[in-house]
Amino acid sequence: MYTYVFPEDKIAGFKSYGYALEILPFYIDKIGPFAYKKLANVQSKTKFGGMENASAIFYFENSVTTKDIEELMAHEIAHQWFGDAASETDFSNVWLSEGFATYMTNAYLESKYGPDSLKKRLAFDRTNVVNFEQSRFTPIVDYSAKGDYLSLLNYNSYQKGSWVLHMLRRKLGEENFWKGMRNYYTEFNGGNANTDSLRKVMERASGQDLNQFFFQWVYSAGHPQLNITWKYGANGVVTLNIVQKQLTLFDFPLEVLINDKMYSVNVKEKNTKVDFPVSERPFGIKIDPEVNLLATFKLTESE
Repeated sequence: MYTYVFPEDKIAGFKSYGYALEILPFYIDKIGPFAYKKLANVQSKTKFGGMENASAIFYFENSVTTKDIEELMAHEIAHQWFGDAASETDFSNVWLSEGFATYMTNAYLESKYGPDSLKKRLAFDRTNVVNFEQSRFTPIVDYSAKGDYLSLLNYNSYQKGSWVLHMLRRKLGEENFWKGMRNYYTEFNGGNANTDSLRKVMERASGQDLNQFFFQWVYSAGHPQLNITWKYGANGVVTLNIVQKQLTLFDFPLEVLINDKMYSVNVKEKNTKVDFPVSERPFGIKIDPEVNLLATFKLTESE
């Protein structure tokens, strides 16, 4: 591993770029062996914050003193696996680089700083994904760029792609998800993949049919927009009415916390009604408290 910084930044640079000594072994352990003979982190002039050249990553000139250097390095180093060694077949599948690097960054920071840091990052990213839809309502795998490939470097490819991996992780479980990620990298290291390639690898790793999952989250635009009302009955039951407001229906598990007890509701219809027996009137109801669903929620108590 090598570090190259400007002479005037040698003290700050060698300290801040030292995060690579933690990041690299984390990815090796999670995904598989590093593909190249060396990893160089280079302070340089670059159009972007970082440029993931294989084995020699370039970072912008003031990167050595930026507070986000650990996050930036985690993203660019993740590209050495996803984007450089295992690449995508075409630009419409660029999320296989950017979404992967974004989520691997989240996974690294979660391992170091705890699950609350992951929830915070996912909540922030969810807001940006939802806002982005207002200006560009397209699926993650987007064929509308028509040669304007830089336009694909957006919240769909980065943050929504990362969200897809997070929901896939929750759907498959820790063991199957990371097994699938390792298998995907092993199979396409030195080659090219598309989204369907990933789906097939994950299906083999988990034994689950993922056609519906990938269709709604990757090949379709939008997200679940949920209008949820609740009512407490005298019989000690909380009734939830869940309405999907968007035009295209999604199929997903919805986590609900009632009086410190977690429930999971399978939602796939326009209207879903479910009852929960409780020992007392709810003192707190939270929707998706663990931040596991890419959706928007409006929760109100009905009269």
